[in-house]
Amino acid sequence: MASGISARLSRSEGRRFGLTVGGAFLALTALLWWRDHMLIAAVTGAIAGLLLIAGLTIPSYLGPIEAAWMGLARAVSKVTTPIVMGVVYYLVLTPVGLIMRLFGRNPLVKKQQDGEAGVWLTRDESRRPRTDMEHQF
Repeated sequence: MASGISARLSRSEGRRFGLTVGGAFLALTALLWWRDHMLIAAVTGAIAGLLLIAGLTIPSYLGPIEAAWMGLARAVSKVTTPIVMGVVYYLVLTPVGLIMRLFGRNPLVKKQQDGEAGVWLTRDESRRPRTDMEHQF
């Protein structure tokens, strides 16, 4: 990652961070209040209020908070990304591949249509020995 970056944000960056994250905490507060979790809603509401007010009044001083927030985001992504990719691979791609094999479909082999040669051509072993392809360059 980048090093030596100032903890101070420009006014527009700080305002965008404060209003975006403050708005997200405000939406979380509304959801928690609706679900009758009043104590947690009060805490998230206070964080939302502080971020929204800071984003409007002193946006350039939100640099350390933004840096901590992004550090937390990086730590969470190191855990969640492999889990999500594993779920996609094992619960989506693997079953699709097995079903395709079950029905005899191979997307790498193109069927010839109306005299078309296709993408994959059968190699005649008698014309060229396999050793010709060992040292291509």
